[in-house]
Amino acid sequence: MVGVAVEGVGKSFGSTRVLQTVSLTVEPGEFVSLVGPSGCGKTTLMRIIAGLELPSSGRISIAGRDVTGIRAADRDVAMVFQNYALYPHLTIAQNLAVPLLMRRLGARERLPFMGRFDRVVARKLEAIRSEAQATADVLGIGHLMHRKPSQLSGGQRQRVALGRAIVRHPHVFLMDEPLSNLDAAMRVQMRTEIVALHRRVGACTVYVTHDQSEAMTMSDRVAVMMDGEILQFGTPEDIYTAPADLRVAAFVGSPRINVLSGRTDADGDVRVGGVRSGLRCPVPGAVSFAVRPEDLSVHRDGMAVIVEQVEYLGDSLLVHARMEQGDDRVVARLPVTDRSRVAPGQPASLRADPLKALLFGSDGRRIERAPATRLAANG
Repeated sequence: MVGVAVEGVGKSFGSTRVLQTVSLTVEPGEFVSLVGPSGCGKTTLMRIIAGLELPSSGRISIAGRDVTGIRAADRDVAMVFQNYALYPHLTIAQNLAVPLLMRRLGARERLPFMGRFDRVVARKLEAIRSEAQATADVLGIGHLMHRKPSQLSGGQRQRVALGRAIVRHPHVFLMDEPLSNLDAAMRVQMRTEIVALHRRVGACTVYVTHDQSEAMTMSDRVAVMMDGEILQFGTPEDIYTAPADLRVAAFVGSPRINVLSGRTDADGDVRVGGVRSGLRCPVPGAVSFAVRPEDLSVHRDGMAVIVEQVEYLGDSLLVHARMEQGDDRVVARLPVTDRSRVAPGQPASLRADPLKALLFGSDGRRIERAPATRLAANG
C-alpha cells in the first residue's frame, strides 16, 4: 500500500498557476524531500497534502484512502512548521500533551478540574503524561518538561515541535523547512537526529526544503521542483549523477556544475573550447557540456584555460578559471598536490572525465549518449 499518492494535482490562486500537474508517490516508511528555489510550489504542495489547501485539480490519497475533500484534522498527518508553532504560555510537557488531549478527550473531559473528580479522565491524563514524557526522553528533552518555549534554545524548541508530531503516531509526517531558523552547526546536528527519528518511528515523511544539501543527505528520494512542476523524482544518486534536466544539474551540487558551450562535429565528436572532450554524441550541432568541479583534472590534452583564482580548502583546491576560447567560466576541485600546476594569471589545461561529463540539448533535456563504438559503426 502506498503511503501518500499525489495524482495530477494542480493549484491556481486566481489567474496565477502555482502548481502545474504534479504526481508523485511516497512509499510507507520512505523519506521524500521536495526541494527547489523559493516560489517553486513545494510548500503549496505540502499544504495540499496536509489538507490546509484544496487542490484546483487532482486527488490526494493517504494509506490508500482518498482524502482530497477531507479536513486536515481527519487525515492522520502531523506537520512540523518552520516557526515551531509552540504555545508560549504552556510548559513543554503541556505542549507535547496537546495533540493527545485533543484526540482522546472530549470537550467536557478537557476542563481543568475533571481529572480530580473522574477516575476515567484521571487515567487518561496519566497515560497522556506518560506518553509525552517517553517522547521527550527519546528526543533528549525529558529534563526540560517544566520549562516554557521562551526558556529553550532554537534546537530544543525544534525538538519539542518534532515531539509534538511524533507523540500522535501519525501515518505521515510533513515537515516544512523545519531547520531554516537554526545556525549552520545546529542544522547539521538536527539533520542527523531527524533521520534517526524517522527510522525509529517508521512513518513516511515528506520534507520541504530549499537547501539541496539537506535534501540530498537526508532523503530516500528527492523531488526537484521548479515553476510549479516536478522536473525529476529519484534517489539522491540519480539526481546528482544523472540529472534529467539542465536546471536540475545546475541546482544540485556545490560548487555548482560547470556548463560549457560544446559542439558536435561531423564525426560525432563533442568539442569544447576547440578540443575533443572524449565524448561522442548522436545530436549534431550545439550542445551544453556539463561537468562537476570534482570531475576535472589537470591534463596536457585538456581544455585551455586561464586561472583567475585558487582557493586552498585544506583537503583540496578550488580553482576558478576562464576558457581561452569563449566567455565560459570553469570551477575545478583539484587535489592539493596540483598546487604547483595552477597559479592565478597563468594558463592551464583541464580535462573532464568523459565517463562523468553530461550533455544537454537546446531544450535543456539530458542527451542519452550512445557508446562511441556504436556511433562509429553507424557512420
